[in-house]
Amino acid sequence: MFELDPFRFNGISAYLDLLAIVAIALIAHINKGLLKSTLTTSSMFPNYYLTIGKIRLGDRSPVSGMHSSLETLTPSQCGSPGENHPTGNDTLETDDIQKMSVENAILQEQKRLKAALRTSEAKYRVLAEQIPAVSYIAPLDRPSYRFYISPQIVRLLGYSLDEWKAYPNLLSQIIHPDDRDRLRVEDATRRAAHLGRGNVGNHPFSVEYRAIAKNGRVLWFRDQAVPLLDEVNQSIFLQGLMFDITESKAAEKALQQSEYRYYTLAKMLPVGIFRTETGGECLYVNQRFCEMAGLTPAEALRSGWVTSLHPDDRDRVLTQWYQGITEKMPFNLEYRFENPEKITWVYCQVIPEITETGQVSGYLGTLTDISDRKQVEEALRQAESKYRSIFENASEGIFQTTLDGKYLSANPALARIYGYNSPAELIDQIRNIKYQIYVDPRQRDYFTREIAQNGFVSEFESEVYRADGSIVWISENARGVYGINGELLYYEGTAKDITARKIAEQKLLHDALHDTLTGLPNRALFMERLGHAIEVGKRRPENLFAVLFIDLDRFKVVNDSLGHLVGDQLLIAIAGRLKICLRLGDTVARLGGDEFAILLENIKDPSDATIIAERVQKELALPFYLNEHKIFSSASIGIVCSGFVKPKEEENTLAHYFNPSVLYDRPEDLLRDADAAMYHAKAQGKARHEVFNMSMHTRAVALLELENDLRLAVERQEFRLYYQPIVALKNGKISGFEVLLRWEHPHRGLLSPAEFIQVAEETRLIVPIGWWMLRSACQQMYEWQQEFPLDIPLTISVNLSNQQFTQPDLIDQIQLILSENKLHPGSLKLEITESIIMENADNSAAVLTQLRALDIQLYIDDFGTGYSSLSRLHSFPTDAIKIDRVFVSRMAEDEANEAIVQTILILASHLGMEVIAEGVETAQQLAQLRALQCEYGQGYFFSKPVEVNAARVLVESQPQW
Repeated sequence: MFELDPFRFNGISAYLDLLAIVAIALIAHINKGLLKSTLTTSSMFPNYYLTIGKIRLGDRSPVSGMHSSLETLTPSQCGSPGENHPTGNDTLETDDIQKMSVENAILQEQKRLKAALRTSEAKYRVLAEQIPAVSYIAPLDRPSYRFYISPQIVRLLGYSLDEWKAYPNLLSQIIHPDDRDRLRVEDATRRAAHLGRGNVGNHPFSVEYRAIAKNGRVLWFRDQAVPLLDEVNQSIFLQGLMFDITESKAAEKALQQSEYRYYTLAKMLPVGIFRTETGGECLYVNQRFCEMAGLTPAEALRSGWVTSLHPDDRDRVLTQWYQGITEKMPFNLEYRFENPEKITWVYCQVIPEITETGQVSGYLGTLTDISDRKQVEEALRQAESKYRSIFENASEGIFQTTLDGKYLSANPALARIYGYNSPAELIDQIRNIKYQIYVDPRQRDYFTREIAQNGFVSEFESEVYRADGSIVWISENARGVYGINGELLYYEGTAKDITARKIAEQKLLHDALHDTLTGLPNRALFMERLGHAIEVGKRRPENLFAVLFIDLDRFKVVNDSLGHLVGDQLLIAIAGRLKICLRLGDTVARLGGDEFAILLENIKDPSDATIIAERVQKELALPFYLNEHKIFSSASIGIVCSGFVKPKEEENTLAHYFNPSVLYDRPEDLLRDADAAMYHAKAQGKARHEVFNMSMHTRAVALLELENDLRLAVERQEFRLYYQPIVALKNGKISGFEVLLRWEHPHRGLLSPAEFIQVAEETRLIVPIGWWMLRSACQQMYEWQQEFPLDIPLTISVNLSNQQFTQPDLIDQIQLILSENKLHPGSLKLEITESIIMENADNSAAVLTQLRALDIQLYIDDFGTGYSSLSRLHSFPTDAIKIDRVFVSRMAEDEANEAIVQTILILASHLGMEVIAEGVETAQQLAQLRALQCEYGQGYFFSKPVEVNAARVLVESQPQW
């Protein structure tokens, strides 16, 4: 053990003297024996206090004279304080005897004390080495200086005892730099306080600091020391213990970090957190708790949180709260906090805190804001109530069924659909939906299969039985309901009675596929059946079929002379006679107007078709008696079979026109060939039939090629616009242009409309061509108006085809084109033939009214060639009529024609309509028209139709005729 070393006291003698003095002093305090009565401190130990003072003051000079003073004590130095001692008058013998006696006593006592001191020191050493702390002795004024330090220091800091002996001030060097200033301040403060008490008393103190071990490790120490006092209660040394508190500091730091994390987490968590004592009084709440309760932390502690409880919840919550605390078990409850800003629903969970001994030390709890959930629950409750109301009062049936076809639930509407008195009766009596409900049991299989594939069925239509056995149509929308593991649990959905709709649909379907006048299949149904026959013929070429295309001769005469009512009656009567001519399985259809078609399937020989054609002609040749009118009719018939070849010249028989090896791919192609054969029959004198042959086929192929070229022409924009001026006859100047279409064919050159318009109409390509023509004409006229502004702007006239006129988006398309090209509607004149207008008079009147509302001028083209009269046309909102060139060209030849033109002009004037005369080719015709006061003229006399650049020259030069 590192001891109080003699090197500090100039040898062992002085060291032992000091120990002896200390021991004597201690014994003197304890034992009031001989020394107490015979020795005085001031006389017996003249150097004691000096020595102690030197040590206390840090004096390292040897302590001298102490041993000699002990050995030279005189009797006069051994008395009690205040006691009279012998003087020099005493005898020498007596003095010598006394001196020897005292010296002997002191020597004996000194030996005894030294032995006792060694024994005490040995005990102290054993004790110091056994305690779990480092013991030390230090100067009072320098606590980090070590007179003595126990061996435990070596294990802790790694410095040997020799190093501690060599460097008594070592501790001050290895104290952590961050703690040195603090310790100096604390030492100074403590010394000042001690000195302020007169250096009296042994007031203990404790400090904590870090020391850096020899291996660099940092250790924490708690240094607890107490001053050692002399007999006059003066502090002379510090005796202390250094406790290694590194682990406790680490634990403390870990605890602090844990607490910091806890409080940080408690602060950040979106839930309220609280802690109570065993009686339920709140000791801690986090910020989120306060936000929910609308209180400050101070207001929420103890029982303050109760003040924020909703009045309707307070009694219940407190009862459940204290019941839970009484039972000392986890519990939870829901309640509301109410504050001026809002009401907050919370879910409270509470668990007891259990000590190591199993005792409840308090409670921990959380609050979760469940306001949103409560709103959802309330909304769900309302929705459930609403659903129940809807379920009970819905007009549609609502159901849930098991997978094997039993009803789990049904509403009153479903029971009514199936003819049951109540949902309960329906559920009780229907045990197998597949066979008891569906007319076709396979429908249930389709129903379940579709749900298995898609998860739902939509608009699933079926025929079902009612309770009385009657049949109705229903439409179901349903889905599968699945469990959490994906297993199908049951079906749920709705059903509605669609019987009325189905009846209407069937009627609509019948009407859509049948002619409303005659009841015969219409073109659509006929083409469908013809397409089916073609497909069958492809699979079985030996199965021949034929088509008869029938067109009535002179039907227009009946309409014009006897009226449409009689014409309709004639069509109905003809339809009846055509049915008589058919075999079982044949189809007769009205294609439109006065055109009919017959499909003959499974004919054995081509002659079967001609036999039927002859029978038809015989039936139609018989008179018809309609409204007291006796009417005779006839028909031209074209025949096409499913295959044909060109016959050899020497074998010009009917059979060779048919060849099963040649098949049609499209019903349109076959019908077109039949139409071509029919026109050939008409050309041959009407009231006859013709079989389609190769010459007709060649012409049909040419038309087909023309059709294909026409389709490409639309894509390639091969069309060109030509312009023919319209002249105001009053001043002889150009007032506008009629735009005419030309096709610049890549191989055949420039084609007039007569060469391709019919094909364009048949293929319905006339519609996109017509829109292109209108758009281009409007664009060109706008450019001319901008380039050559006139007081009365130029106008542009464009022909409107029948198919364009019947387009549902006609008005929208025209408005769009005018808007895109910035052309004023008043500059556009649309020319419409009278046949188009009269074909559907009511619809035409509505369309013309809408066009007039746009400020577009409307012309009736080719007037006089149709079957209308001016007296009928005046009821339509038109602005002008164009007299056909036939009447104009014959005015000079025949006075009657001039009279017709004059009559038209007079009637038009009375009706407020202008007149444009077409086909003006001579000066004489021009003079006649001016004499008749015709407003406008158009024809080769003024100009042929010219391309755009030539027309521009006309506009620029403004010629006058």
